[in-house]
Amino acid sequence: MSFGVIFLVLALGFLGLMALPLSKRRRHNQEATPKPVRGDDLDIWPFAPMPIMTDTEVIFFHKLKNALPEYHIFVQVQLSRIIEANSEETSERSFWFNRISRQSVDYVVTDVDGQTTLVAIELDDWTHNSKARQKADDKKDKALASAGIAIVRFHAERMPSADMLRYEIMQVIENY
Repeated sequence: MSFGVIFLVLALGFLGLMALPLSKRRRHNQEATPKPVRGDDLDIWPFAPMPIMTDTEVIFFHKLKNALPEYHIFVQVQLSRIIEANSEETSERSFWFNRISRQSVDYVVTDVDGQTTLVAIELDDWTHNSKARQKADDKKDKALASAGIAIVRFHAERMPSADMLRYEIMQVIENY
C-alpha cells in the first residue's frame, strides 16, 4: 500500500471517531423527554372566572347596543386582532406585533359582516390620568390611526346618553 492510501484510511478513521460522540449526543438530545414545566403535573390549575367588563363598562355597553343596533359591538378586543404590521420582513412584523400585543380597546364596532372595523371606542376613567397610562393611550391611538381605524374616547364620569353616543359615533364612521 502506498503512503497516500494509508494516510487517507487513517484520516477517515480519525474523522469517524470524532463524529461518533456527536451523533450519540444528537440521538440522546432527540430522545430526551422535555423538562416538566411548573404546574403541568397538577390536575387543576389555580384559575377562576372573572367578569369581562367592569360594572361601568357594562352600562356603557348597553348604551352602545341601544345607540348602534345595526352594527356588531365586540368588547375587550386585542389590537393584534384588528390591526397588523404591513411589512414584508418577518422580523419587522414581529417587532411591530410586540409593540401592540398586550394592548386592547374596550369596544370595537364592526359592520354587519363582523369583519370590517368601523371604529374603536375607549371608556376612560380616572386611571387614564397618570403619565404612564397617557403614554400607553397615545401609542394605542397612533397604532390605530396608522391602520386607518378611528378611535373615540368617552369619559366614564361624563357618560353620554345613547342618542349622543349614536350622533358622535356616526359622525366618526361617516367622516373618517
